[in-house]
Amino acid sequence: MTSLCKSAFDPLKATVFYRCIRHKSSLGLWHENINTDIKHKIEKHWAKDVTWKTKRAGKPVYVLPMFPYPSGNLHMGHVRVYSISDTIARFNKLNGNEVIHPIGWDAFGLPAENAAIERNILPHSWTVSNISTMKEQLLQLGFDFDWDREFSTCDPKYYKWTQYIFLKLFEKGLAYQSRAKVNWDPVDKTVLADEQVDDNGCSWRSGAKVEKKTLTQWYIKTTRYAKCLYDGLDNSELENWRDIINLQRHWIGECDGVVVDMHLKYGKTSKVINVWSADAYKFIHGEFLVIRPDNVMLDEISKEDSLKCYNPITGVEIPVYISDKIIYPEGRETYIACPSVDTKDVKISECLNIPMKEITNINIESENKRAIETAINKDCGGYPVSSKLKDWLISRQRCWGTPIPIIHCPNCGTVPVPVDDLPVELPNQSLSDSKSLTLSNFETWTNCKCPKCLGDAKRETDTMDTFVDSSWYFYRFLDPFNEKLPFDYNKLVGYVPVTCYIGGKEHAVLHLYYARFMSYFLNSIGLSPTKEPFKKLIVQGMVMGQSYKTKSSGKYLPPDQVEKHGKVYKQKGTGEVVIAQWEKMSKSKHNGENPQRLIETYGCDTTRLLILADVPPATSRKWSDATLPGVINWQHRLWLTVREFLEHRNNVKLYESSNLSEEKFKEFELSLGNSKNYFTATATYHFKYTHQLSVGISRLQSLTSALRNKIPADVIAKSKEYEMALAALIIMLSPVTPHFCSELWAGFTSAPHKLGDSFIDWNTGVLEQRWPTVDSNYPLSFQCKVDGADRCELKIEASKLPHLTEEKALQAMLQEESVQKTLRHGILRTKYELYPDCRAILHIYTNRSTATKAKKDEQLEQAKA
Repeated sequence: MTSLCKSAFDPLKATVFYRCIRHKSSLGLWHENINTDIKHKIEKHWAKDVTWKTKRAGKPVYVLPMFPYPSGNLHMGHVRVYSISDTIARFNKLNGNEVIHPIGWDAFGLPAENAAIERNILPHSWTVSNISTMKEQLLQLGFDFDWDREFSTCDPKYYKWTQYIFLKLFEKGLAYQSRAKVNWDPVDKTVLADEQVDDNGCSWRSGAKVEKKTLTQWYIKTTRYAKCLYDGLDNSELENWRDIINLQRHWIGECDGVVVDMHLKYGKTSKVINVWSADAYKFIHGEFLVIRPDNVMLDEISKEDSLKCYNPITGVEIPVYISDKIIYPEGRETYIACPSVDTKDVKISECLNIPMKEITNINIESENKRAIETAINKDCGGYPVSSKLKDWLISRQRCWGTPIPIIHCPNCGTVPVPVDDLPVELPNQSLSDSKSLTLSNFETWTNCKCPKCLGDAKRETDTMDTFVDSSWYFYRFLDPFNEKLPFDYNKLVGYVPVTCYIGGKEHAVLHLYYARFMSYFLNSIGLSPTKEPFKKLIVQGMVMGQSYKTKSSGKYLPPDQVEKHGKVYKQKGTGEVVIAQWEKMSKSKHNGENPQRLIETYGCDTTRLLILADVPPATSRKWSDATLPGVINWQHRLWLTVREFLEHRNNVKLYESSNLSEEKFKEFELSLGNSKNYFTATATYHFKYTHQLSVGISRLQSLTSALRNKIPADVIAKSKEYEMALAALIIMLSPVTPHFCSELWAGFTSAPHKLGDSFIDWNTGVLEQRWPTVDSNYPLSFQCKVDGADRCELKIEASKLPHLTEEKALQAMLQEESVQKTLRHGILRTKYELYPDCRAILHIYTNRSTATKAKKDEQLEQAKA
């Protein structure tokens, strides 16, 4: 045996030492092959250990998955989003950060109410039962949530503060009632916001064809913040928003006009009418107003009434005309015209036979500014907004929601409930039949006293849309038991905007827009420290299941009624041709997957690993049991790797003789060290920065292969680099499979080890370790891209990478011939990405890229022409 191998360690002394400090031993089943039964034993053995908390002293990190509606059972979408968030939260804990990873329940809504009506029970009872079931399933999956922060939006202790925020909006003139034509769901018997009606005119929830009704409803003036919300999307702090920024921009629309609240006057009556114009000066010089005939305000006006519109900016009245012959701005039913200034309006005057005034020359820029300033000073509008964006309709005609804290008094009018009287709690009664759909059916609850005059009055019987409850919940998680305020400002500092927000793309428009509005509002009144609520977004794709439907009728069939003939699917028994396709999982399509089956059949860690492997979070996941063998085989290889490590480390004979020369041993050490460093760097990059967890997992699979690539027993027994590589592998996989890795680690640390400097704390379990780092002298990647194409890759030692500035990076790359050849058009700009623990990327954009884009734009314009 060589001197190198002789000096490795004393295995007997090491064994005794580690037996003294083990905090929890393994099950000791290494002589058996891994199977489902052993996996279940492992998960039971480590269940309490994988969710225990140890406070770290690092930076605050807030990892937040969108909280679920308590439907009663988890679906694969839940498993995916919480597997992603749990992995990211555990990764950050391994990096020494102080992590908050909360969970709660978006508990109001129609499904619970409909179920309660069917069963003649309280919606609350149904909801609590479902929460209990789902919580048990989440615990079975080993998700490390901060359960001490848990709350439900249907708890009066929570919705008291939703009502409080509503009153703040009302106080600022941002919550108001208005009569309008609204979308009515005939199945769920409630109003829907425009955003909740699909392109086919159907309800987002029931699927029913939406009807139009004229009702007085509650709105929140989100349009007041449109420009701020639009411009905020350029905030450099927003990370990983990608196409979500474009979705938000499209929804808000370019804020190319302003609105003014004018007053439509007929007879002795006056109604506020919201008028939008791309030209603010028209609110000073406007000569008449045109209204679409189907405007709901005209329903109350008789043909005999003469219409005028009072302009609060000028203090004068202008005539009103009703016509469907003009083109109104998108989404608007009014148009203010000024033909004496705007030549386009001359045609409107001619079309409506309106006498023309003399042409007036004005300084349009100056008058636009004056009109806006006057409107803002008189509090009648003046804020920029797109013509298509509407205010947020929050009224819902159902009883299982947050009551709107308003009282209607015949003497005092609309009166806010005093803050000291909050919460306005829901009536504690069961719904005995389908007629009891609104709070108006509960007379003892509806009848009340006016807070001002103490006379008889009525409570508002509409409830708030559940989107209101979820528009601010992320702040409450940081201070869930505050009884004096929705949350303490100081408890938000450092944690908001939320470090990482994870959820489905279906919520990337509505929920995200409402949450951003609410965050901007709460910031404006001094309740929160930041405008934007979320820093980094991870939008996960849907979990898809393969569905089968007959070609003739489109009827969906269960998989067991379908058989494959060559490349064609046919229905069993009939032989009818069947269409097979991937669709969103649904019971009605017979393509769902029950997470409980997977947990029972394969174990929770295998389920988590499978939902994260192969496919990045943002991509739709096509679910199939055909992908299971790869994950199961990898777990088997990991199990064998630790088994063989234990076998060789405890084999005394391997220390008495060796078939390897010192040179050969060093070759294996070097190769193993390089593998450990390379896969640590690349896994870190994807776990920490890109959040492409599937790619990070694939790097760990590659590291497993490196450890099993014909490594001699002598090396496994005596190599420090093998030991460190195996330790790194188990630690880096632990955020994904915490139970399984806890058992691997317990086995790994029960073997004799060479003591020395390393990233390992031998005294604690795998979840208390620190995420591995590369060796200080290991050369990391320093890459250059020119106009998006890879041009050069240099290497820089890990210890020097954090000090590589953009200026130094550019100087180094300009010396490379492969880069120089691409810069003949000159450098337009550069962008530098430094990931101090794994890589650096320098992007160079040349004038050629601008010229190419200009040429493409020119070609596009020519094609259009």
